[in-house]
Amino acid sequence: MEFAPIVLFVYNRPALTRNTLQHLQQNKEAAESTLYVYCDGPKAGASAEQRQLIQEVRDIVHSQPWCGKVVVYEAEKNKGLATAVIDGVSEVIAKHGKIIVLEDDLTVSPSFLKYMNDALTKYEKDERLLAVHGYLYPFDMPANYPHSTFLVHDPGSLGWGTWSRAWDKFERDTDKVIAGIREKGLKQPFDFWGAYPFFRMLHQHKHGKVSSWAIRWRGAAYLHDMLTLYPVKSLVRHDGNVASATHHYKEEDWLYTEIYQDDIPVTDIPVENNLAMEKVFARFLRYHAGMTISAKIKNRLKKYWKKITGHA
Repeated sequence: MEFAPIVLFVYNRPALTRNTLQHLQQNKEAAESTLYVYCDGPKAGASAEQRQLIQEVRDIVHSQPWCGKVVVYEAEKNKGLATAVIDGVSEVIAKHGKIIVLEDDLTVSPSFLKYMNDALTKYEKDERLLAVHGYLYPFDMPANYPHSTFLVHDPGSLGWGTWSRAWDKFERDTDKVIAGIREKGLKQPFDFWGAYPFFRMLHQHKHGKVSSWAIRWRGAAYLHDMLTLYPVKSLVRHDGNVASATHHYKEEDWLYTEIYQDDIPVTDIPVENNLAMEKVFARFLRYHAGMTISAKIKNRLKKYWKKITGHA
């Protein structure tokens, strides 16, 4: 098997970067894989402390051969995660035809690369698949589910892989994604039936309130009716819930999950959207992402309390 190249995006978090690389290295397939590392540059007016952290990350990347071959790109200026991911994935996938993507706050199982490569090989020519994902929300799988993997529309963004034929569906123009979802009447399923305001997030991205490549990648999944393969046990853990995080910080980290250490076999399953599992995703998000009525009331009370007291 020709292993898919791995792309890792890093910036200014030395401890998290080292952790990601150390766990990636524990995959036996790493010794035969090519790793591309994209190191983002400092923002305009970055402090000496920030520049030092960026340099520490680069020193860690160069400190040892984390994979069979390591190619490092160091940006002089800050591109931001969204632009860095889009440009980096586009560049590498054009050379290799398939790719595995990680960010600097992910911890992977020693069986992560095997699962990803097995799935990327098995479904390489299946036009119905958009991606392969390694992370799974920490919910209990339905007891009667018989397989080791399942398929849903949600492409995810925490340890994933895809092919050039699928990445070609990615649309940079947010206006086109919004228009397509409206025209096809996809807003309700796109929002997981009211579980999470993904469609609103598209508008926030359009107006510069958030910067996200993943929300447009989700758009590709729904606009082209394409599926992503998930394992029934998570092979990835998100460790980026820290106060310094640019895009994600919650007082209660509902994304945290234990990592499954053993292999996840990629066997034959029906190549169709598992609507029951999508509804499980929806229930999990509705409860944990603050979309229930009680959660919204609680969040408003917390904001009011913070406003009148000056305390969180």
